[in-house]
Amino acid sequence: MRSIDDVRNLVIATRGLSGLCDLPALVTKACGRMFDLIGADVAAIAIYDGADTLILGASEGSTAPLAGIRLPRGSGLGWRALERTMPTTTGNCAADDEHLDDLVELLISEDIRGLAAVPIEFGGNWLGVMYAGMRGRRVSPRTTLLMNEFGASLAPLIVTAVRADRAGQLAVEEDRQRIAQQLHDTAGQLLFKISMSAKEIQQTAAADPETATRSARSIEADAAEASAYLREAMHSLMPSAAALSVTMRRDVATFASRTGIATEVVTLGTPAPAKPELEAVLLCTLREALHNIEKHAGASAVLVSLAYQPHQLVLAVEDDGKGLPADFELNPVPGRRSGLGIPGLLQKVNGAGGVLRLATNDDGGTSLRVTIPLVDCP
Repeated sequence: MRSIDDVRNLVIATRGLSGLCDLPALVTKACGRMFDLIGADVAAIAIYDGADTLILGASEGSTAPLAGIRLPRGSGLGWRALERTMPTTTGNCAADDEHLDDLVELLISEDIRGLAAVPIEFGGNWLGVMYAGMRGRRVSPRTTLLMNEFGASLAPLIVTAVRADRAGQLAVEEDRQRIAQQLHDTAGQLLFKISMSAKEIQQTAAADPETATRSARSIEADAAEASAYLREAMHSLMPSAAALSVTMRRDVATFASRTGIATEVVTLGTPAPAKPELEAVLLCTLREALHNIEKHAGASAVLVSLAYQPHQLVLAVEDDGKGLPADFELNPVPGRRSGLGIPGLLQKVNGAGGVLRLATNDDGGTSLRVTIPLVDCP
């Protein structure tokens, strides 16, 4: 059980962190706060890159430069903490040879013998790992308890910092998409009209048909060349990996503006391109979920999260409304009570090899979660 002093120290450790929207600055300051909080000899925080690597963002107490160390997916203590059901993994650095990675090897050289790894999670998605090391002794249960509590407070702050960074990137992508659309709607159509006019000259020229035909063919060739350049420019402007998250942000912004329901979008992991048909399923999921929230939920807030994981995409839509009916059953065959939207969506998700889960969440509202396996894009 936590003491009053532990609670007070936790409050002090997290104070002021919420104002940091730059992820590296947040991780550095949080690592120093955790180091003071738990009284460890060494503390470090690694951030999950959304694919197969943990990247050390900051450390305290170590003479070796730990920041920047990359820990690929493997059997190291950090990955054990993420991938096992137990929230915390501890080990004896010197004896636990099976789980040596670059971080552990460096800490052994500094006489660190006890090491704990605690995952940082948000909404069921990995964000990173916190490490605590002790010289000559194991990490105590009190220390890992404090780390878990600190990680629970740190997780939403990391998400906010990631969102702030992503917002700038997505704003650029949105501008690129808007410019590409404008090019298509204006210059593209104009060039098409030029090409058609050139063909008309060829067909109607009576006086000096030879010159008219030659001029028309020149215009047509120039228009075709310009069209090719334009298509290439539009293709380069259109976002690829971030296209799905950009489109989702637009849908959510429209929904929030129309309904007045506070709606947030969180993107986790590194955006990666997926097959268009898979992205279409996720967009259908989002739109059906927002439609049902507007029509049935009576919600005041909605959280949409899109997580890019190594082999799958996970979309979650959560609201604080009145939840599902007590007799609700998820069935791919439309019935009188469930309507057509959710059963039809379930069929689409199943057809893409995915899994759809729909349940009442801890806040009494509804959580819809769809997991779609990624396949290599051609």
